[in-house]
Amino acid sequence: MKKENLTIDSLEKVVINNSEQWLLVRGKNSNAPLVIHVQAGPGLPIIPEANSMEKLMHLEDNYLVAYWDQRACGKSFNKNTDAKTINFSQLSDDVISCTRYLLKKYRKDRAIIIGYSQGATLSLMAATKDSSIVDSLFLVGIDIDLPTANKYALEFLMTKSKGNKKLSKQVLDLGKESMTNTKAFQKRAKLLTDLGGIKTGSSYNQLLISTISNMLFSKAYRLSDIPKTIKGMEFSQNALLPEFNRLNLFDKIKSTRVPVHFIQGKLDVIAPYLTAVKYYESLQADRKSFTCFDYSAHMPHYDEPEKFSRLLKEMIND
Repeated sequence: MKKENLTIDSLEKVVINNSEQWLLVRGKNSNAPLVIHVQAGPGLPIIPEANSMEKLMHLEDNYLVAYWDQRACGKSFNKNTDAKTINFSQLSDDVISCTRYLLKKYRKDRAIIIGYSQGATLSLMAATKDSSIVDSLFLVGIDIDLPTANKYALEFLMTKSKGNKKLSKQVLDLGKESMTNTKAFQKRAKLLTDLGGIKTGSSYNQLLISTISNMLFSKAYRLSDIPKTIKGMEFSQNALLPEFNRLNLFDKIKSTRVPVHFIQGKLDVIAPYLTAVKYYESLQADRKSFTCFDYSAHMPHYDEPEKFSRLLKEMIND
């Protein structure tokens, strides 16, 4: 029997590994391939970004696209969440369970997974555990070697702040702090953003306003979801950062059985370009590719959206 072609616009709360989490799925053709966005982090939701991402990338015309607020993030934050469950093993298991749920519901065999930053790391971990559910994997600004990345970010800040006494002092003070709590992490994020290392041409305050605006104008979000999102971000960062800052994929994952595509901003200060090149060259895979975005920092999907969208569609359709 031929499957009916339906437009999908579904927001639902589902239980994933004993945790209530929210999923938004949209697309103009229910028979289209399934694409799952796995958010950056720690603690950054993606459901409120759906409208902005679709406006820039236009994926919903050709694919069934899932936006997912992970465990303890955004709409999925619950004050009763056990902080011990916020770890790479559990979060990558959640990627697997979420993918299986969507595949079963929409009657698909495999999913195309696009992971951003920490979400890319979790997506690769998940694909390593269960390659049967993944058609192809896109790793956008993947977090690979955090000790090296943290050192690189501090050196970038020191170089950029030269000649500015106030800024230099902030950087020196930051260098004495450990990136294992949300306070220090957010301080660094503000400095890196203002100096162009996260999204080119955007300040920290501009990104913050954009994030809040996206939540306010998202039909999927209520006003009460905004304070939940802030609490979830702090909770997730405090829970995961100690493990996150020890991450080294060179030791952890040396091969993958799924087609994997690296998408890397040349100006990325959070996930350094040369580290990504080195890891790409070392990762064993039957099929892999690496695309450099010369004018992008940590968010090539926002810095160069047309190139990003075109690349995704070409790779998926190949």
